Amino acid sequence: MPASLVYIHHDCFLLEASGKTLLFDYPAPGYLPEAAAWAAASHLAGADLTVFASHSHDDHFDPDILAATAGAATRLFVVSDDVADLYGHVLPPDAVVMEPDMVREVGGMTVEGIESNDLGLAYRIDVAGLTVYFGGDLALWDWPGNSPAANRAVGMSWRRALTRLAERPLDIAFTNMDPRLAKSLSGAPELLERLRPRYFAPMHLGGHVKYLEQYAERLARPGTTLFRYARPGDILDIDDAPAA
Repeated sequence: MPASLVYIHHDCFLLEASGKTLLFDYPAPGYLPEAAAWAAASHLAGADLTVFASHSHDDHFDPDILAATAGAATRLFVVSDDVADLYGHVLPPDAVVMEPDMVREVGGMTVEGIESNDLGLAYRIDVAGLTVYFGGDLALWDWPGNSPAANRAVGMSWRRALTRLAERPLDIAFTNMDPRLAKSLSGAPELLERLRPRYFAPMHLGGHVKYLEQYAERLARPGTTLFRYARPGDILDIDDAPAA
């Protein structure tokens, strides 16, 4: 059954599959250009929607998320525990609060929380016959200003996560490819090399999509289709998705 990925902005994407719409890390208005907000709204209208929030940073979570998603026909919310701690008062009472290593059945999906090495969670999701990884801010944050010990620690946590994810094949991976970390690209090439997802969506570009072309060769892997989006609302079709 066909599925599709939709780029909105930064780490905000949609996955549409088997009549379900998954919205990831919709940011606060200061981090969301008008064109991106319009693109999201056009896909959310009338949708059977599940909203995922990986953590509470403003570039990943909009405190007014209820208004932003009001056009959906139905809504479920899956949020990290730090989002619930800070913004529980704006969430509906049936919001699913995830913690590291928690596995929950949500709206016909299996959702697993994976601890981030920044804040909040990454998610592994089984939906419509697809296994999907959404990394949030779990990445190889090997900033040049870090101490050697700090970079060793972040590298160890990153590779523990990759080992966990390698337990079974991934169909779709959303992970950060931060261009400020030109040497490691915050771990994206390493994830691709180890996990070989069938589809890969780079994130955390802050709208600077030109870097996708600049680094496309470093992200190329046999058997993996790279989502080379250029503007909000761009779509990558997944025509070989299994039947639900």
